[in-house]
Amino acid sequence: MTQPLDRTVSLPVLGALDEEKRELWAASPFLLPQSGKNLSAHERNCLYLNLDGNDFIDVSFPSMTDIDSDSRSVIAADFNRDGAPDLLVASVGGGPLRLFLNRYPQRNRVQIELIGTKSNRLAIGSRVIAECGDQKFYRDVFTENGFMGQGPAELSLGIGSATSIDRLTVRWPSGQVKQFSNIPAGSSIAITEDASDFVVK
Repeated sequence: MTQPLDRTVSLPVLGALDEEKRELWAASPFLLPQSGKNLSAHERNCLYLNLDGNDFIDVSFPSMTDIDSDSRSVIAADFNRDGAPDLLVASVGGGPLRLFLNRYPQRNRVQIELIGTKSNRLAIGSRVIAECGDQKFYRDVFTENGFMGQGPAELSLGIGSATSIDRLTVRWPSGQVKQFSNIPAGSSIAITEDASDFVVK
C-alpha cells in the first residue's frame, strides 16, 4: 500500500498464481470480502496422540477430527462429564460447532474443581500438587485461552497407573495452603477454599 489504510489502493499481481493450491491475489485487501474470496487455506485439522510422554502419532483420520474446514478455535474440556477431555472446534464462515467426544480408553484420572472464597471464585492462580507414590504432578488453575476460545477453569488430572492420589496440596492465591489425602482414581471432587475436606461430586 502506498499509504496506511488507503482504501483506494490497487496493486497488480506480482507473479503467476497456482489456483489448484487456492492461491489468490487481492488488488485491494479492503475489497476482499466483496469478491467472495477469503484467506482460508482450508488445511485439514490434525490430532496427535501422546505415547507415554515419549512420542506422538497422527490420529487425525481414525479420530475423524481431520475435517476440511477453516477451523480457528479449539477448546479441550470434559463436555459429557465422563472424566475424559473432549474437543470443541469452531470454524469461520458460519460453519457449525463440532464436538468430538473422547472415546479413547482412559487411564486413571481425577477431576478437580476449586471454589475460592477468600481468593477469586474460580480459584484462578491456584497451584495443585498431586503425589502418587514417588510421582508428583503439578497443575496451575487458569482458563486456557486460544484464538477465539476459552476453556473452563477446572483440572482433569491424569495419574497414570496409580489407583489414588496419596496427597493433594492446594496453594490458593490468598496464600492459604490445604492438603488432602487418599483421593481415589476416577473420582470427581470439589474443594472449597475454607473447607477442611473435599466433596465427591
